[in-house]
Amino acid sequence: MTQFVGTHFGKVDRKGRISVPASFRQELEAAGVTQIAFRVSHQYPCIEARSRAEFERMVEAIRMLDSYSEEREAWEAGFISVTEILRYDGEGRLVLPAQMVESIGLPEGIAFLGKSDRFEIWEEAAGRAHVAEAMAQVREKKLRLPSLPLNTTPRGMP
Repeated sequence: MTQFVGTHFGKVDRKGRISVPASFRQELEAAGVTQIAFRVSHQYPCIEARSRAEFERMVEAIRMLDSYSEEREAWEAGFISVTEILRYDGEGRLVLPAQMVESIGLPEGIAFLGKSDRFEIWEEAAGRAHVAEAMAQVREKKLRLPSLPLNTTPRGMP
């Protein structure tokens, strides 16, 4: 299982390529992942990226919904059909599909936000604002995480 953490900044080059941050590539390589699933988020103006294994796990959850149900159709069309499976080259670069880049208006400066099982690609200023807003919500609402019992291992840990 991959664990993407941190915020990293990069650029979209003249050929429309991005470089996946080295720490994210190391996570993928440690998990034996060679393919990444990319899609435009249905919640935020960003592109979500997950390992192929994590994408498959989510597809399995969709397959558990009733065949031909409205909910399943929505997830199949709004999640599976808009996902692109890509591989990065030896230098960590890949070209995002033009329609994804255009739909969120990615300029040259971008932010990669690690969010545990996925990472997101944002326009740099919007990514910084998203993190600042989330941090403010945590402070203002005094949000807390549940405590794990001492003998419990967090999900994904041996």
